[in-house]
Amino acid sequence: MLKRTVAHSVTLSVLIFIFSGCSKETETLDNASLGEYLPLVLGKSIIYRLDSTVYTNLNTVKEVHTYTIKDIVDAEITDGEGNLSYRIRRMLSNTADTLSWSDNATFIITPLNRSVEYIDNNQRYIKIQEPIREEFTWKGNSYINTYSNPDLQYLDNWEYYYLNVGMPYTTPVMTLDSTFTVIQRDEVLGDPGNKGFYYEINQASEVYAKGIGLVYKNFLHEAWQPPNITSVAGYYEPNSYGITLTMISHN
Repeated sequence: MLKRTVAHSVTLSVLIFIFSGCSKETETLDNASLGEYLPLVLGKSIIYRLDSTVYTNLNTVKEVHTYTIKDIVDAEITDGEGNLSYRIRRMLSNTADTLSWSDNATFIITPLNRSVEYIDNNQRYIKIQEPIREEFTWKGNSYINTYSNPDLQYLDNWEYYYLNVGMPYTTPVMTLDSTFTVIQRDEVLGDPGNKGFYYEINQASEVYAKGIGLVYKNFLHEAWQPPNITSVAGYYEPNSYGITLTMISHN
């Protein structure tokens, strides 16, 4: 009995050692800092192809308009709580003339100790958060008041999570060695193929690359109201919109 007990103890010790070693390796792989995947340096810029989904003819027709945009880290500022933040200046061009740029929008990015917050149209999002680990989740829209504004109710209770941490990602122009994907929402209510009934699509995801930042973004909120007395054809709800950003180049 003594020999069996000793052998069992040795085997158990070896298994514990192996398991402990694997755990430490996993922690090391997941220990990337947010700044590595979202470098904020004055003058840094990324150029994207922008595909914008818009709704015309009294919100009865869906169209996709394509542009070229450039996001530039334009200035260091402080937010309302005194945190160091960065103003991102977005410039727009049409695809035929990428030498002529016009100002389109500005955003604020605030890197905090364990997260990065992003202000767009006066709404604050927690875009990325540590640890950068496969399937780690957080409430990315928790700052947004989705109750008092009906147009923002679709943003309620979104649970962001990581996928493909540390994996390569291929854009139309290059392959990036180390990236991660943030799934923000993947929701379809009803049947988008049947316009005789209400349906709603909420899909949002982003891809960040080490040493570059955001290299891909897809967002679509689309809600369809079927034909009724006031609209014989049916219509898309006015707050429906979508954008896709695909990185073309960066400095």
